[in-house]
Amino acid sequence: MFLLNLGLVLLYCLAVLYIGWRTGRRETPQDFIIASKNVGFFRTTASVFAVLGGEMLIAQAALAYSMGLGAFWFWAGLAFGMILLGLAAPKIKTVGDMYGLINLSEYFGLRWGKLSRYLVALIIFVTFFALLSLQFIAVGTIISPLFNVSYSLVVIVSGLVVLVYLLLGGYKAVVATDLLQAILMFILFVGLIFFIDFGDINFTESLLSISPTIFISFLALGIFLAFSSADIWQRIYSARTNQVARSSLFTVTALFLVFGFCMTLVGVVARNNFANLNPNDAFYYGLFQMLPPWLLGAAVVMVLATIMSTIDTEVYLVASSVARDFIAQKRKFTDEELTKIISYSMIILSGAAMIFAIFVRDIISILFGLSSLLLSVSPVVIASLFWKLKPKAVALSLLGGIAAFLVLIILNQLTPENSVITLPAALVFLLLGQVVFRFQGEVGVKSGI
Repeated sequence: MFLLNLGLVLLYCLAVLYIGWRTGRRETPQDFIIASKNVGFFRTTASVFAVLGGEMLIAQAALAYSMGLGAFWFWAGLAFGMILLGLAAPKIKTVGDMYGLINLSEYFGLRWGKLSRYLVALIIFVTFFALLSLQFIAVGTIISPLFNVSYSLVVIVSGLVVLVYLLLGGYKAVVATDLLQAILMFILFVGLIFFIDFGDINFTESLLSISPTIFISFLALGIFLAFSSADIWQRIYSARTNQVARSSLFTVTALFLVFGFCMTLVGVVARNNFANLNPNDAFYYGLFQMLPPWLLGAAVVMVLATIMSTIDTEVYLVASSVARDFIAQKRKFTDEELTKIISYSMIILSGAAMIFAIFVRDIISILFGLSSLLLSVSPVVIASLFWKLKPKAVALSLLGGIAAFLVLIILNQLTPENSVITLPAALVFLLLGQVVFRFQGEVGVKSGI
């Protein structure tokens, strides 16, 4: 059975490496950078769905272990947020195509100048580098005990596999491998759920068992994170048409709900069968300890697909942000030069994230901290779709959100219910800035680009 499971893992790794190699053949620099903004419906949908990472598997199961099915409300909020973002997607893509944008930070630079661009780029770098590190923590935490191999070895090998196919195909390899990984994630996980004994679950009571404060916090987190997720913005920019971008976001809403419910059920199963667990271990016990041995290989492949599809997204996102938001601001680079800069950045950032993951393993607190920081971007993004915002008001809003996040850290108050405080803080500072700077002239359309 061990050899069968190992064989499935090796087969999966060879498959993604082959896709990366095939994608890189006859590839242009624009393919490497943003897949020439020609990604169709199925690959765009799969790539948006595949942004779910291993930290979500562990965190959602941990929350469900602690509070039952009520933890699912985050996914209800995320689904609603995706629908709203889908409605805005044509406008976002039209602007992106017009000015050649590939990152959320560039949108801020276009609308409100370099200061806002740098602040958002900094938030994206910190958030997604830490999320990248969480993927490595997740893969090591889940896979290491199953094969009885070193945690560090699992982290390094998984990172090298992703890095190889990323260097071969860049962003085009990300969306190409995401199609396979999304199919494996969804079909395998939903299929595996039917082989688990849930025990007694009162669905109605459990869904309504959380406090109103946590209920509102989960809904807000889900809704507003959809708008500030730079990885999803990149998928909108790379879609073939406005309609593809919109339809993909609408379609992925249903996939998120089903996948989120399955993750929640795993945590509830662990809660029903294993008392006094560390919540961080709920996913491992709720899935791997409750499945027949002959299905463990399929479960491992599902986990690898979920995690590696997010590792490649975050490596590329952070590397492209470093290249375009910081290095390329000094002088104009050709697409060929940018391709090299992104490639070198991917190598350095992947290595740094693997080292970080080997020494730091607290997933839940890090995840809520990053979500809190990312929420500080949401008020500006949403408001910009309806109103003209003052550049200084935007910068003030971002600084206000960052300040609220730092206060939570300093006071050691970063909890699930408190993590949304950055959202109203950023909103209040945005409104204040709009009033204080109401007579400020508008920045030119191409400012900061």
